[in-house]
Amino acid sequence: MYATRIARAVTGKRIILKFEGHFHGLNDSLTWNVDSSPRSGQVLACGELERLSGTVGIPDEYGMLTVPIPWNDLQAVQMAFERYKEDVACIILEPVALNIGCIRPDEGFLQELRALTSQHGALLIFDEVLTGFRGSLGGAQEDYGVVPDIAAYGKAFGCGMPIAGIAGKAEYMDIIAPRGPLQISGTNTGRYLSVSAALAVIEHLADGAVFRHVEALEYQLKKGLRDVFDKHGIPCYLDSYGGRIGVHIGACERPRTMREIEDSYPVEFAQKLFYILSMEYGLYGFLMPLSYCPEPVTLSAAHTHKMIDDACERLDSALKRLKFHAK
Repeated sequence: MYATRIARAVTGKRIILKFEGHFHGLNDSLTWNVDSSPRSGQVLACGELERLSGTVGIPDEYGMLTVPIPWNDLQAVQMAFERYKEDVACIILEPVALNIGCIRPDEGFLQELRALTSQHGALLIFDEVLTGFRGSLGGAQEDYGVVPDIAAYGKAFGCGMPIAGIAGKAEYMDIIAPRGPLQISGTNTGRYLSVSAALAVIEHLADGAVFRHVEALEYQLKKGLRDVFDKHGIPCYLDSYGGRIGVHIGACERPRTMREIEDSYPVEFAQKLFYILSMEYGLYGFLMPLSYCPEPVTLSAAHTHKMIDDACERLDSALKRLKFHAK
């Protein structure tokens, strides 16, 4: 919410471009075409998507300045810039889509977004709440070599403490009060305990040992899941970033959009599997299905190699009792 407010303030423009399935908080201007929407949006002739709210209680008028676009669709982005001419304030995105499993950007896609926003005088905003501080201190922008104008952070760099942050280039951040006229505030703004915890977390992460540990667990879990699903003849595409693993049951190849996930994800089977794993095998929140896409499995430094082996063994046992049926 604050990141897009900054973008509108510094550009003087109104339109926000966002990608389907990317989640940026439950604020009224961005809760559109997300995993809690009733379905994936239909692609319109102009390239953008039918606008679908992610919750009741938001008047349609609140979404009129938010334009949803399919993830990894460069042509749709170009058409949106052409259609809305000089009124696009920003593009906001998860650089790796981690709210709908794990869908990486196509090769060169982020670089193209960087070029388009610069060309049209719009800001590029990375929502790194899920990617930041997971694979490296520099987040997805370091890993992909693309520097946004503004980045939003949360979760990992607080290590359990409630904290969120916005970072950006000085020319944009200086508009925030008291340097500038833009108001950003809150009850917990600048809370010393959370900030102190975040600084300690960053210092702890600096030597890279935690990242290497999580990377090793990630590799082990992906291999274990691959072996188990292959053993039971269940198609499943696996991908991951920073210890978050997208388990796309039903997909034989990499999905590129939320529509492709919805088309292949066997929700009824996934719900039955999740119930058995939770209620009978003590794997709580493991392979959790959302409305029509998977919640990623999230690893942390607290997990061990033995835990990974044990989870795969329990999954294997559960699948012996459940017949797979595709969507």
